[in-house]
Order: sequence, then structure tokens, then C-alpha cells
Amino acid sequence: MNVKTATALALAGLLAAGTTIASAAPSDEQKEATALQGAKVSLSQAIATAEQKTGGKAYDAGVDLKGSQPRIAVETNGPKGVQTVVVDAQSGAVVGTHAGAETD
Repeated sequence: MNVKTATALALAGLLAAGTTIASAAPSDEQKEATALQGAKVSLSQAIATAEQKTGGKAYDAGVDLKGSQPRIAVETNGPKGVQTVVVDAQSGAVVGTHAGAETD
């Protein structure tokens, strides 16, 4: 095997190993999507719960992981202004509310 071929094979091996390492560590977005796949409550159900709780209209919603437990944070705007309602994605229970939007 000549030097060019050996160098090319070594580089290909390093690139393949780097791809494996990079894909082994999921991003926050991947973790959130995976957490919602096993959830009993859909995003639509969480939005409906938040709108009913606040009397407002949802304008933003997203997944939040507290430990390994998925929660859905829904921001609404209604009679009491902007409010955030946090819904447990397994039980559908409201586990928190506060005035104002979630901080990113």
C-alpha cells in the first residue's frame, strides 16, 4: 500500500469516527423530540389546557425537560396579559403557571 492510499484510508477512518462521536451526543432538540414521542399528552392537548386555564390564546409552545420528565410550556395572551402554563406531558396536569413569557 502506498503512502497516499494509507493517508486516505486513515483520514476516512477519522472522519467516520468523528461522525459516530458527534451523533452519539444528541442535541437538546433531539432530546425534546424523543421525550415527546412517549408522551401521553399531545402538544395540541397541552395548548387546549393552557388556553382553558388562562382564558387566553396560545401564541407559543415548546418542550421543556425537567430531569427526564417532559413538560410542555405554553405561552398565552388573554385578559390577564401574557401567561405561561406548564403542562406535564405524561399526566396532562398543570404543574406550573406564571405571569409573563418563558425566558429562553
